[in-house]
Amino acid sequence: MTRRSRWIQSLFFTVLLLAFAGDPLKAEEIRDDPEARALLEEARRRVVVWDRFPGFEATLDVDHDGKRSGGELTVLPSGKVEVTLQDREAAEWVGGILKSLVNHRLKTETHKHEEAPVAFGSEDQHPLGRLVKKGDRFSSTYRIKDRQILQVNQKTEKGWLSLNVLEYVQTLHGFLPRQVAVFQFDEKGVLGKSTVFTDEYIEVERFWLPESRVIFVAQGAKIEISKIHFQKHRLLPKEAAKVPAS
Repeated sequence: MTRRSRWIQSLFFTVLLLAFAGDPLKAEEIRDDPEARALLEEARRRVVVWDRFPGFEATLDVDHDGKRSGGELTVLPSGKVEVTLQDREAAEWVGGILKSLVNHRLKTETHKHEEAPVAFGSEDQHPLGRLVKKGDRFSSTYRIKDRQILQVNQKTEKGWLSLNVLEYVQTLHGFLPRQVAVFQFDEKGVLGKSTVFTDEYIEVERFWLPESRVIFVAQGAKIEISKIHFQKHRLLPKEAAKVPAS
């Protein structure tokens, strides 16, 4: 079976599991379990982050569902993202995408997780691994397998969201998510939007920076396909760290 076939099969089974799993985010009181907390924290540590991040610049080539635009990107040490593109609407869209990407790469001390009790859910044979629950304001649940986080479910203002890692890339410093499927459900559990993205990375002076992201979005009767390509990466000088985030 080819890698693409395995990926499509994984996505198919994930959609089926979500469709028949009911609401996994039902609020409940959670008593902290040190073993469950240790498992979750270890899995987080195994994901590559930007430690002592200096920020970087890159040129951008964006194809937003057939509409192309070129420009520049600056990511400050604080995580602030500045995008300049020929098309203003595309710049706003790319800015939102990259803020999420950068936020997930920043070191834990910069991107703090909400303190809350952590415990195991009921033990089962789920293909995405052991269920771990967190008593935070998002009623977060995780699936962890082989010390990797493969699924995160969270409540949102309009329903709930499920993030599923379909493929990781292993580096000397840990793992990077390569293919991720995100499903958004309304308050009734109806699937409203599906997003699948595939990332490629480039190592620049020990920092794994984005090289490309391909995005498939299915919503209603439309499938939108976009690509962001990053080139000419350059780490910022140390003086950039003194620039305050607005």
